[in-house]
Amino acid sequence: MSVRPGALALVAAVLGLAAGAAGQSPDLAVGERVFRDNCAVCHGAAGDGQGMAAHHFKYQPRDLTKGRFKFRSTASGQIPTDADLARTIVQGIPSTGMVPQNHLSEAELQAVIAFVKSLSPRFAAGPPPKLVAIPAAPPPTAEAVARGASVYVKGQCVECHGKEARGDGPSAKDLSIKPSDLTRRPLKSGSTARDIVRTLLTGLDGTPMPSYYQVLEDDELWDLAYWLAARGGAPETTDDERAGWHVVQMHQRRSR
Repeated sequence: MSVRPGALALVAAVLGLAAGAAGQSPDLAVGERVFRDNCAVCHGAAGDGQGMAAHHFKYQPRDLTKGRFKFRSTASGQIPTDADLARTIVQGIPSTGMVPQNHLSEAELQAVIAFVKSLSPRFAAGPPPKLVAIPAAPPPTAEAVARGASVYVKGQCVECHGKEARGDGPSAKDLSIKPSDLTRRPLKSGSTARDIVRTLLTGLDGTPMPSYYQVLEDDELWDLAYWLAARGGAPETTDDERAGWHVVQMHQRRSR
């Protein structure tokens, strides 16, 4: 199911906003209501990932009380920005039960972001997170793609993701969180080369996927991203994504 028209504009409207419009703080009571009506069925009323529909999914809904999020534009170990949370809420996470919540108004979106942040002390414990700068993209040439195969080996990606990037590397069997099959699409953090570079720079907190910030050179990051982007096949719909839409439909019927 595609994101409805205007959803990306809604994300853009929220980019960089740590509070509500015109300097007003979002209403936590409104955020709690939005969360209860749209999120609690999977994430639980307390945000602990123990919602009544959680059992439908192979991969359990995120425990928001821990304040750890995989998909960010911030450095490894840091909290996400409001824009990161907005992107996840509005666009969802492909291939998972986290389907787009693109029906929310801007005020509702800001309010539920504030409520989600209130669930974990990590958001109030330190300075605002810093964005990881994404280096300028060089041309996506055939030569860059070919170099990316060597960078894949240099970065020791083979160890977890395997020679063909299918998630079957020699260490995969020993990991509690299995490496992704990087040939399947869509990728959860985004399938464009820029999305892949962002993921390489930030890492995926709470998983074995590390940050490659200052490990790979800027051109190597892009070469690797171009190589991985070129390996993707046709988009697939996972069981968890189908379950996510089923839960949304059932929840909407009960709410009427």
